[in-house]
Amino acid sequence: DGQLVGSPPATVTDHTARMIVRPGRPTARLAIEPVGAERGPPPTAAGGPLTGTVIPSTTPLVLVHGDLPALPDALRLVAGDRTLPEIVRLDAAPVPPHLVPRDLDAFDAAVICGRSVPDLSPETIAALDGWTRCGGRLVFIAGESAAAVAADGGIAADWLPGRDPSLVSLTRYGGLEAYARARGLAGRAGRGGLVPRFRGPVAGAVETSEGAAGTLPLVVRRGHGFGTITWLGLDVDAPWCRSWPGCEQLLAALLGGRREAAGGLAAPEVGRPAVPDLAGQLRVALDRFPATDAVARSGGVPFEVIAILGVLYVVALFPLDWWLVSSLRRPAIAWVSLPLWACGFTAAAWALGGLWGRDAPPRCHAAEVIDIDAAGGLVRAATWIAARSPTNALLDLAAAVALPTADHSVDVAVSWFADAGKGFGGVDAAASHPSLAAADYTYGASLADLTGVPIAAGASRLFEAEWTAATPPAVVESTLASDGRGLLAGSLVHRLPFPLTRCRLLHAGWLYDIGDLAAGQPFEPAAGRGPRSLAAELTRRLTEGDHDWAERWNPTAVDVPRILEMACFHAAAGGPGYTGLEAGRLTRLDLSPVLGVDRAVLVGHAPPDFRGTAWTVRLRHGDGATLDLPPAAADAGSLVRIVLPLATSPATAPEETKP
Repeated sequence: DGQLVGSPPATVTDHTARMIVRPGRPTARLAIEPVGAERGPPPTAAGGPLTGTVIPSTTPLVLVHGDLPALPDALRLVAGDRTLPEIVRLDAAPVPPHLVPRDLDAFDAAVICGRSVPDLSPETIAALDGWTRCGGRLVFIAGESAAAVAADGGIAADWLPGRDPSLVSLTRYGGLEAYARARGLAGRAGRGGLVPRFRGPVAGAVETSEGAAGTLPLVVRRGHGFGTITWLGLDVDAPWCRSWPGCEQLLAALLGGRREAAGGLAAPEVGRPAVPDLAGQLRVALDRFPATDAVARSGGVPFEVIAILGVLYVVALFPLDWWLVSSLRRPAIAWVSLPLWACGFTAAAWALGGLWGRDAPPRCHAAEVIDIDAAGGLVRAATWIAARSPTNALLDLAAAVALPTADHSVDVAVSWFADAGKGFGGVDAAASHPSLAAADYTYGASLADLTGVPIAAGASRLFEAEWTAATPPAVVESTLASDGRGLLAGSLVHRLPFPLTRCRLLHAGWLYDIGDLAAGQPFEPAAGRGPRSLAAELTRRLTEGDHDWAERWNPTAVDVPRILEMACFHAAAGGPGYTGLEAGRLTRLDLSPVLGVDRAVLVGHAPPDFRGTAWTVRLRHGDGATLDLPPAAADAGSLVRIVLPLATSPATAPEETKP
């Protein structure tokens, strides 16, 4: 937003520092200050423009570790005529010794080769695993190297779809060549074509396999927390395979191929007359404050009203005022008429400001999505808040976890919620957003609170926060499994401390209506009305006779629940092909990839008075007065999603218990 934002202190362990930051505009500044220094860069500090390549906020980032010369061409196949993803190599420089999952938050996908895993520290592997569980997309390439990865017994062994791999020689490559849509791999294999065979069942959806009756899986895609892991059982970074012409097509298929046009690594460049992406549409929807008893409207004066008033003012000066003076043939009248016109339109502008709530009391409201991983014991929340002040003030805000968790090891981060791209107010704009109260602000002791954020009179500020924590034990009990027809069987029971309303169960393109579901109340998909199309529900598709049509997505709509519903399953609805918008910052919320593998998702709404995130918002005025703003709900309850693992076969239903 044009101001420097101070971060919590960092420990410098070497004279050389490597940073991966996305500052936005190319003119961004970076100042490094010693701890305890006065405000502003001291003489000993290093400050000035950032050096290196500034990557636009709309460019996807792919993290790579391994020798994959075909990857750039593979990303071009995935992108087509869209924005080409930027490659960041993990082995290009020393990795920070204390890497955490949030350090990888900017990446859209990661490609890791099993042959290079020994070069990674346990902390780096743990950070990659945590990033994937929080919604990342990991492509893990481990064929012959899978045996060494499994023998090490570390976290990377969990990226394999099975246990105790034994190496066998691959004699047929038809399935893999068909998957990559390329030939010539069999002639290159020789003695290097060793692939793992796992003992016991393989977890996930097998996308291609070899052997008799497909007993040797080679590409498996499965859920991992809120993200996905795509495993390839062939070391394409090995010398015998690296020069295969079809390697780039194989890597493109692993990254999703042309299917990514539905919302993934590189979404189409489409016309967006109203908002840059779904995240921008959410910003517009949140930046509206409902009317109060004293004010008919509460929000910014529409641009159309301002434009009409400006046009009328110009017309009043010329030709209306000119005609009046000319017809009376008394030029001295202009000394009176001109101030009258100016005073009249000034009064009209002031009245319009009052009509649209210029003097409305300070207010703020919030929206929230809470995700629970029943298999991994992880809870994640994404929340947004919009605050408005009638006067110039400073804003202090902090986010904390209000949902009961298993322990106190929570990770909370708050950030300014900005538009992507080069549009007005976007983070890539050449000029910063003008502000009547421009001043630098800073984080507090952690990333969970911001201090001294300037807010101008009659203006608003928007922020976002994300936190992760461990879930309490026995949040949900599920015996759900997919039958031979791809439908769900079994039962589930949730034991959250509140009931869920308007519940739906999603899996593999199907939606099961549940209704209200109290804690301890079981639900069996087989006992309901049966599934219906998820895409039809998301797009509000109607059928009449032999014709059906979907409701067009309105990029100017301000329905917060509807926008979040679309963002949470954007790819399942058709992605930008349906909405005409990329998901933007909301891409991490999209759980569509886990629906087609070994997961189901229970979606419901918490009661209106429940919030998983506790916001503290305080206005500080120039006279020293402070005012606390309790956030009001933007809708009747937080959106709750529970990711459920599917069993290998349906089991008996859990018994009903009282909440």
